[in-house]
Amino acid sequence: MTSTLFNRQKRLYLYIFIALTFIVLITIYLWPPKKQSVRILNKYVECDHVKNPTAPITPSKLLKDKNDLQLIHAMTNGLKKPFATNAEFDSTITKLTRNYTLVEVKDCRLYHLKQLKHSQPYLIPEAVDMLNEIAVRFQEKQKEKKLGNYCFFLTSLLRTEETQNKLSRRNGNAAEHSTHFYGTTVDISYKHFYNLDNDSIEPKWELIQALTQTLVEMREECKLLAVKERKQACFHITVVECMPMPEESTSKDSL
Repeated sequence: MTSTLFNRQKRLYLYIFIALTFIVLITIYLWPPKKQSVRILNKYVECDHVKNPTAPITPSKLLKDKNDLQLIHAMTNGLKKPFATNAEFDSTITKLTRNYTLVEVKDCRLYHLKQLKHSQPYLIPEAVDMLNEIAVRFQEKQKEKKLGNYCFFLTSLLRTEETQNKLSRRNGNAAEHSTHFYGTTVDISYKHFYNLDNDSIEPKWELIQALTQTLVEMREECKLLAVKERKQACFHITVVECMPMPEESTSKDSL
């Protein structure tokens, strides 16, 4: 009796084992294949600005890009809605920096900020990438030409509609609908430069030429739009971005 019961239990365990094995095999067979992970390329650093811009642009050796063209790029690539008031900016800036919509720009060895009366020291990430590239290439030209060790000043970055209205009353160059609303645009002074070696502020014609040459080269590469403003002694510069192109992080199996 005991032997018969043992054999029945043994057969039962065998049937359970076979059933579980069958279930596992069916699950593996029917389970959806793992999707390849996708990395979105940086829209400024890892792209061809001439072939794949987000808005119309053609290579040029001139720094004469009008506000209308810069505005198209700013509205396409920057903040979707300008800040109406300074209070609105103050209430949302923490959230926007946490989710990396805007990046705070601070003094460093690449550039310094002049006292900002009508703007806030923030840009979209791609505009910061552009600014860093301008600064690095500008300092490389200083080394090539043995001009010393200087960085440039930033005189205006992100603006609210409230500050723009105040500025328009004083500055005839200030457009009513400004690219500065969108965090895509920065003004770089060519009036004075900061000497990193002796902590002084100096005008220098050779540095103006080096900065101009840097911007012209990057304009030919369609990495930026720029215009030279004479009354304010600055270059008004808007970032150019590329269409986001997904790149598979794992290659497909070869056939």
